[in-house]
Amino acid sequence: MRLVSVAATGVALLAALAVPAASQPAASRAVDVLIVGATVYDGTGTSGRVTDVGIRGDRIVFVGTTPAGTTATTRIDAKGLIVSPGFIDPHTHAYEGLPKLNAERRQNASSLMQGITTVVLGADGRGPLDVKTVLDESERAGLGTNTYALTGFGTVRSRVMGASSAPASKAQVDAMRALIAQAMREGAYGVGSGLFYAPQSYANTEEVIAVVSAAKPFGGVYDTHQRDESSYTIGLLESVRETIRIGCESGLTANVGHIKALGVDVWGKADSVLRIMAEGRRRGCKVTADQYPWTASGTGLSAALLPRWVQAGGRDSMLLRIADVNQRETMLVEMRDNLRRRGGDSTLLLTGGSAAAKPYIGKTLRDVAAERGKTSVQTALEMIRDGLDMSVASFNMTEADIEKFMRDPNVMTSSDGSDGHPRLYGTYPRKIRRYVLDKKVITMQRMIQASAGQVAATYGLVDRGVLRAGAFADVIVFDPATIRDQATYVEPKKLATGVRWVFVNGKTAVKEGALTGMMAGKALRRVSAQNGH
Repeated sequence: MRLVSVAATGVALLAALAVPAASQPAASRAVDVLIVGATVYDGTGTSGRVTDVGIRGDRIVFVGTTPAGTTATTRIDAKGLIVSPGFIDPHTHAYEGLPKLNAERRQNASSLMQGITTVVLGADGRGPLDVKTVLDESERAGLGTNTYALTGFGTVRSRVMGASSAPASKAQVDAMRALIAQAMREGAYGVGSGLFYAPQSYANTEEVIAVVSAAKPFGGVYDTHQRDESSYTIGLLESVRETIRIGCESGLTANVGHIKALGVDVWGKADSVLRIMAEGRRRGCKVTADQYPWTASGTGLSAALLPRWVQAGGRDSMLLRIADVNQRETMLVEMRDNLRRRGGDSTLLLTGGSAAAKPYIGKTLRDVAAERGKTSVQTALEMIRDGLDMSVASFNMTEADIEKFMRDPNVMTSSDGSDGHPRLYGTYPRKIRRYVLDKKVITMQRMIQASAGQVAATYGLVDRGVLRAGAFADVIVFDPATIRDQATYVEPKKLATGVRWVFVNGKTAVKEGALTGMMAGKALRRVSAQNGH
C-alpha cells in the first residue's frame, strides 16, 4: 500500500464544494454517508461544534454545513451525538500474532466497539522483522481495523542472540542493525522495545542505542515498555531518563508506553516523571507518552515476580536454577520483595493461561496459596515451574498518579489491551465516561485529540486521526449518554456500549450499535525518503 499526501485532493474537493450547487454535476454532490446535526470534534484539540460530515468512498469530502443539493446513500441524524475521528491505539496487543490470527481476532471487535479504527502491531519489542510479508498477508486475509507496525528490539535480539544474557558483540549489533533497517525499509513506523522483559532486559543502554539508531535515516518512534516502572532495578525516574536518552541519541521520538508509577515505592512520583520528560524536551529531544486509565496493569506471573537472572538462557536454564536449593532460596527472597512492591498477594488476580490454568482464573495469588497451604512466593514459583505462568492483573497504581499523567498535554491514550484484562474491551469508553464526563479530569476535545490527532501526528500516520476534507474516512459516532465500558476483571470480554457508528476507510464496521462484519482495515506503511514509497 502506498501512502501519499492528499492535500491537493482536499483542496480540489473544497473548491468543488464552493461552486454553486446548481452548477455542480450531480455526481459531485452525491455522498455515500451524510452525518448531520452532531457535535463534531475534529481531533486537533479544538472545541466541538454542531455541524455535518460527508463521506464519499474512503475519504471525507466535507466537514461543515451540507452543500445545497447534496444527496446521500446513507443519512444519519446524529443530533445529541458526538462525531470524531476514529481512535488510534498506539500500544495494544489486539493484533499480536498477525497474520496467523483467525477471522474473529482479525475483525478486532473489541477495538471497533470502543471506536478504535487503527491499532499498532508490535508493542513491547515484539514487532515483526518481515514487515512487508506480515502486512501484505494480513491485508489479504482481511482486517477489521487499520494497523501499522513497529519492528521489535526484542525480536531482533532474540533472532540474533536467543535468550542470552551476554552483552552483544559488534558483529551481533551489526546483525541486529541490519534487521532493523530492513524492517524500516518495508514500512515500519519505528522500533518497539520491552526492556523490562527478558531477554531484552539484558541489553544495556549503549547496546539499545546502537541497535535502534539504525532506524534514524527513516524517522519514526522509539516506543518502549521501559526498563523499570517501579523500583525493580534502576528505578522509575532513572528509567525515564534512559528512555529519553535512547530516543534522543538514536534520533527517534521517545515514547514511554503505558506510562505509570507502579507500586508502593513510587506512588506519587508522576510529577517527577513529567518534569524529567519536560526537561528532555527543553534539550531538544522529542518525548511523548501514552497511558491507559486503569489502576491494574496486566503482565505475566513470572514477569511480575521472578528475578530476571533466573530467566537467563531460557526455560531449561530457569528450571535448573529452581531445582538448585541455594539458588531457589535466593530467588524466593527476591520474589518476596517484588511481591511487596506490587502491593502484596491480594493484589495479583490470575486472569488467564493454558487449559490447565482454568481452575485458577478469577482467584488471587493469596487464594491459591491458601488452598495449597504454602507461602505466596512458593506457590507462584511452583506454578511457573509447572508451566502455569499465568497472566495477571496487578493492582498497583493510584488514581492521583493516573489523573496527573492524564492531564499532561504530551500524554496520549492507549489500551495496552491483552487477553484477561478489561482494558482490551473498555479503555476508550472508560476514559470518556469516568475521566471526561463524570470526574471532568480532562475535556472531551482533549480526550479526542489525545486518542486520535495527536497519535497520528506523533507516529506520522498520514491523513488519519482528523476530520477534514481529504482525510481518510475513519469516523465514529457515539452517544455521550450511553458510552461506557462493560468489561470487568471477572468478565473481561464484555463489549463496550454507546458507540453507534464506526466507519473504517469509509466502510460501515458498526451500524446502529452492532457489528456489521465488514473487514475494511488497511495495513499502513510508513513513507520515507529512504524507502522510496
